[in-house]
Amino acid sequence: MKELTFESWQQYLAFIQHKFMQKGHKKGLEGDALAEYVNKHEQNAAVVWAENDGDTCIKQQGYITLLVWKDEQGQRRIGRGRPKKSSCEKLNHSIHVRLDDAAYAKLNSYCQEKKLDLSEAIRLLIDTL
Repeated sequence: MKELTFESWQQYLAFIQHKFMQKGHKKGLEGDALAEYVNKHEQNAAVVWAENDGDTCIKQQGYITLLVWKDEQGQRRIGRGRPKKSSCEKLNHSIHVRLDDAAYAKLNSYCQEKKLDLSEAIRLLIDTL
């Protein structure tokens, strides 16, 4: 999590313009495409400022602190760990099977041929029963 503190709307806007000008250049944007990219983020900044009552905070405290919690792709993080599956997608039963070398080789060749992992292949074969 990253904390950013600003003392005015102009300071926040200058930060956003600078940040997204650099990101636009890294993406190879130029001219109108770069201007459109920066403008889009300026509009988003105005929304964030309004949602967080930036002007009110500055009148009361003299500054505003915004917390940024993003993942590697720039998306807002919702939680940690593996995404939850819906109840209809959950697999509730686990089994363990011992195979001899010949059966295991047969199963592996089937998986490579169909481009499946072992679990998916076994589920498919059970469905054919």
